[in-house]
Amino acid sequence: MIAFLDGMPLVALPDGRNTSFDKRWITASISNAAEHAGYHRWWLAEHIAESVTVYLHRDFAENSVGILKLQEAVLEVLQSLGFEDVAGHYRLPDPPVRLSLRELAREAGDNYELAFFGLLGERLRGLAISPAEYIEIRDLTECLRLLEGRRKRAQGLREEIVAFIRKQGEYSGESRQGAPLQIQLS
Repeated sequence: MIAFLDGMPLVALPDGRNTSFDKRWITASISNAAEHAGYHRWWLAEHIAESVTVYLHRDFAENSVGILKLQEAVLEVLQSLGFEDVAGHYRLPDPPVRLSLRELAREAGDNYELAFFGLLGERLRGLAISPAEYIEIRDLTECLRLLEGRRKRAQGLREEIVAFIRKQGEYSGESRQGAPLQIQLS
């Protein structure tokens, strides 16, 4: 038997991939449903997500949980607490996609900014046509260290990367059907 580091099952996606469980994803989906039901900045969203997390950690015996089973668990908690209005709006979107700028910089090669921007644009265009609604772009500082090499223009390069991501996000948002692509950069 394999024991996962955090004791949580993996989330099995419909396309056959698995991803790690992230309580923030569940919290955000509950908050979104509550907002549609008329509860602005609903403080219970985090507590309901925590209830589902505890259930998966303590009582769920399998190594992976499907999206539908996870959605059913959230709906069950909402309905048992009497929030049928929130449950009526609840939908569990695809989990956030994570993109590491550090890994892209490594793939492009040290000091190869043009290759890096090409890879970044390619990945963002691919994500724009995916069903993902939320992208977490990480490791900006580590990426800068790899790309800047001996040059002393890290701030300028940081601004170029942020502007590039914003511009790609705007294009992606205009071309998507349904929910716009949300991007978080850290």
